[in-house]
This record gives sequence, C-alpha cells and structure tokens, in this order.
Amino acid sequence: MIIAYLRVSTDEQAQSGLGLEAQLASIEKAIGQPNATFTDEGYSGSDSNRPALLDALDTLKRGDTLAIAK
Repeated sequence: MIIAYLRVSTDEQAQSGLGLEAQLASIEKAIGQPNATFTDEGYSGSDSNRPALLDALDTLKRGDTLAIAK
C-alpha cells in the first residue's frame, strides 16, 4: 500500500508551484497512485504534532510505503 503525505504551511507556498497538487503529482510520477492520501495545511515542517501526519503514521503497516514529496 502506498500512503501519501502532503503538507503546505502557507498560502504563498500553496500558490508557488509547491502546493498540494504538485506534491501529489510528483509522488504519482515517482511511484504511482497512492492508496491513501493525508494532508496538513497550515502546519510548519518543524511542528511534529501534525494531525494528518500522525494519522498517516498510524495507518502504516509492515510493507507499506509512506511517500512524501521533496
């Protein structure tokens, strides 16, 4: 199972070409269509308490792939 995690911290980042759609497209190009996608908007990368990231990690099972663009 491929689990994708996407995150943007600011509206500017979302509009810069590094937004959620671009991240998902990058993952799909590299390894294919994810089975599940988790998204955090408005969270800094330095904040380890991101709800969607924690959900993605909880979903992972042995043999799964967690894909994060960049």
